Amino acid sequence: MQIIHLTYPVKENVIPSKIVLALGFFDGVHRGHQHLIKLAAKTAQEKRLPLVVMTFDRHPKEVYQKAKVTYIDSAAEKAYKMEHLGVDYLIIIHFNQGFSQLTPQQFVDQIIVKLNTDTVVAGFDYTYGPREIANMKNFPKFAKGRFQIIDVPKQSYDGQKIGSTEIKQAIEDGKMEFAAQLLGAPYVMSGIVGHGLRNGHKLGFPTANLVWSENKVLPKVGVYATKTKIGGKWYDSMTSVGYNVTINQSKRIFIESNLFGFDQEAYDQKMIIKWYKYTRGEIKFADLAGLKKQMMQDKAEIKAYFANK
Repeated sequence: MQIIHLTYPVKENVIPSKIVLALGFFDGVHRGHQHLIKLAAKTAQEKRLPLVVMTFDRHPKEVYQKAKVTYIDSAAEKAYKMEHLGVDYLIIIHFNQGFSQLTPQQFVDQIIVKLNTDTVVAGFDYTYGPREIANMKNFPKFAKGRFQIIDVPKQSYDGQKIGSTEIKQAIEDGKMEFAAQLLGAPYVMSGIVGHGLRNGHKLGFPTANLVWSENKVLPKVGVYATKTKIGGKWYDSMTSVGYNVTINQSKRIFIESNLFGFDQEAYDQKMIIKWYKYTRGEIKFADLAGLKKQMMQDKAEIKAYFANK
């Protein structure tokens, strides 16, 4: 897969052929997105054209509303998922003030048409300007017959809409199993192993401290059954999200994984956490002995969870 970063105005012949173009922000590349991309891939295969996905480098709310936005995927995580869905080109448009001021007709003429698009595939709720005008119902009016449009209906799971907003809420509520059902896989956070206070080592539970992208959606404070990858290998693990209330009163959130069967220095190495199940909230213990006893119980419970999975 080739990644192409574009800044408006878009030049001609970015891709040297007609294309099938899937449109969306695709945060999480969840089951609804996967359905859309697979439909676009089938269309591209039938027409013998490359499959292109177009997204933005930030959510439009960051520009239109100056809002702080959290994300399910980092740019690298999103690209990884796209590549594994068979996408040929991932176009990432820099969503700046100039791009945000395009009219719906300009967006179609100066972006979609300039990209030499044969077919557009987009979800029922895709917008390219003010929602009441720039919606899928009005898309043919702006297209003027220059490309085909495939409108993909809403996707649901167990009566619940599959959407990035719903998934973020599930993660923030600690409902990791439900989030995984909507995503089609466990929620993932990636980063590097940072330097901690080594309190886990003192307790006999050495931890790897995740340094992550600040705009990632954070799981609810507590302890989780997770799998953690360091040094190219996955380990069953228990991961704490919290403030280390027994040891200090820091206002900073820590994400610390105790990897079962791993006890090495791994500072600055790549680290990936898959989140499976919330097991308990954060507790302030009277002393470190109480904390250690609870951690032993946590480890036994999480080991049993993975043994039965």
